[in-house]
Amino acid sequence: MKDVDEIIKKAVDAGLKAGLMQTAKAAGNLYKETEKRLYAYPDLLDKIEDDKARLRELLEGGAVVKSRSVVRFSRSGSRLTPDEILSGIVQDKQAVIAADQHEVEAIAAALAKIEDDPYFIAIKGKFLDGLTDDAIADSVPCDTSTVRRNRGRLVRRLAVLLYGAQAL
Repeated sequence: MKDVDEIIKKAVDAGLKAGLMQTAKAAGNLYKETEKRLYAYPDLLDKIEDDKARLRELLEGGAVVKSRSVVRFSRSGSRLTPDEILSGIVQDKQAVIAADQHEVEAIAAALAKIEDDPYFIAIKGKFLDGLTDDAIADSVPCDTSTVRRNRGRLVRRLAVLLYGAQAL
């Protein structure tokens, strides 16, 4: 019985150790993922507007039915009417807009929680406005290393706001 308990304890300890190593690895990746999301934020805003315009066009004028659209929304063994195809395309576009809108709202909510930080400009300038660290440092004013250090601190905070405890 003692041997079994010892084997179980070793297995549990090994599992915990592996879990901690995986969590540490994921936290580093979540920092990079947060940066990717911040860089993508302005483009997502533009994409949502473009997709909404395309959706309006679809609703007003119908779809130009191309073979790719037909194949994507066709059921095997049956033909869809143009209205059914249009409905599928519209639903697909609405789902894409909703997913992108959800992402934008999550990022905006996280950004709103740090906007009172005196170094928020380090995030806004770098990821949203495309400014260099030198330009950001001139506007604060501070040294570029201060900009980088505080941007790192804020990205880590945003990672927690976006991913929760996984980012720790």
